[in-house]
Amino acid sequence: MHKKAKIAMSLFFIFFSSIIFNISYAKYVIEDTQIVAKLDIDRCKPQITLTDITTSNTGYTNYANKTHTISGHIKLTEKNIVRNNLSSNNMKIKVANKIVTPNFKNFSLISENSTEKIYSFSFTNTTSDGNLSILIPENIVEDKSGLINEETTFNTSINIDNTAPVSTFQEIATTNGKANAQITINEAIRPVDNWQLTNNKVLTKEFCNPVKYALPIIDYAQNSAEALIDIKNATNILLQYGTYDAYSNQTLVSAGQISSPKTILDNSICKTEAMYISLTGDIPKPFLKARCYVYTHWGEGAYGICNYAELLYYHGYNPNPSSSVEWFDVEKDNRLRYQGGFFTQLGGLGLNLANKTATNVKVPIPSEIAKQYLYGISGIQFKLTDTTNYSVVYQAYVKDIGWLKASSDGKENVYDHTKPISAFRINIVPKSEKQYLINYWNRDAIFY
Repeated sequence: MHKKAKIAMSLFFIFFSSIIFNISYAKYVIEDTQIVAKLDIDRCKPQITLTDITTSNTGYTNYANKTHTISGHIKLTEKNIVRNNLSSNNMKIKVANKIVTPNFKNFSLISENSTEKIYSFSFTNTTSDGNLSILIPENIVEDKSGLINEETTFNTSINIDNTAPVSTFQEIATTNGKANAQITINEAIRPVDNWQLTNNKVLTKEFCNPVKYALPIIDYAQNSAEALIDIKNATNILLQYGTYDAYSNQTLVSAGQISSPKTILDNSICKTEAMYISLTGDIPKPFLKARCYVYTHWGEGAYGICNYAELLYYHGYNPNPSSSVEWFDVEKDNRLRYQGGFFTQLGGLGLNLANKTATNVKVPIPSEIAKQYLYGISGIQFKLTDTTNYSVVYQAYVKDIGWLKASSDGKENVYDHTKPISAFRINIVPKSEKQYLINYWNRDAIFY
């Protein structure tokens, strides 16, 4: 029995082991894919950026006034645009937080791809003063997701300045009879040729003789103003002159002053018959040369003797073109003692004196002709022997015509050789200031 029992147990183990360890599985895989929705999730709002900005202000592009063109580029970043109202109409231009309305010259799309657009813009006539900023309002651009751009302000480094600089002038005495012109300005300005600029706001220059003229000054934004230079006390170079006419005018004036202002104020018919000029100071000799044209009753070839100085004068150019002397050297030629000093004389007294005759033409001036004061000096010329540092500027006044356009450095100042002058002015100035003085005097000029 015991042996049969062992056999039965063995059979039982084998049977159940085959059941447990030989389980068979069906290998079927069912795949079921369903498309619920195709989503392109866009959580980024449209982005607008200012990529660059500049001005047409040469040399100082961070400054501008209403005459300058301001230009730049704007980038719009968004790939799913459904509404785009970006234009010049929706750009707000602010100066010092104040909305201004410049004139837009351009706003255009210049390039684009699937994700961005580049616009160029330019405008001018930007008014007011202060820092420039550009504001893009909200809701200018919308994408497919309903997202809109945010309001954005771009602060630029450009300073809008439409106010001209203001200056004050001071004359400061220095050694050797010279004087410094000092101009203090309320804002930074551009350098002025041949002037020393300190801290961008103080100009200085040394002068040797009196002079008065307007100096242009320009700030960084190209706003211009004038500083009136008025040097009165410099004595390093002394230029004096005067005229003689029917008023018996013998007043001496200094550099730049009018020789016979009463003749102009009274609109007198008197004419300049003689001129007296003296130049002293720290200058080489000879330095100033002079020449004039004398219009007489007796005409070509005639010459006479000055009633006062007994110096010879000719009809036409003096010195006489037929002589070896082409110009008088001031401080050397045609000299006379006059009002306590020595002067060079041009022309001569007696040109409008009744019954006066030329030395070589015995034709007396009739009384009725003499009363009309038709004769005198009609053209003046001055030049320097050395124009390296200085120029000479001069200007004549003719009755019924007015001030002529100023001349300089040897060019004749004349309206017509038959129209003698009533007054004149002359000055020696640093060469760098020559055109400034000419421009200043020409404000009075009528004839061009």
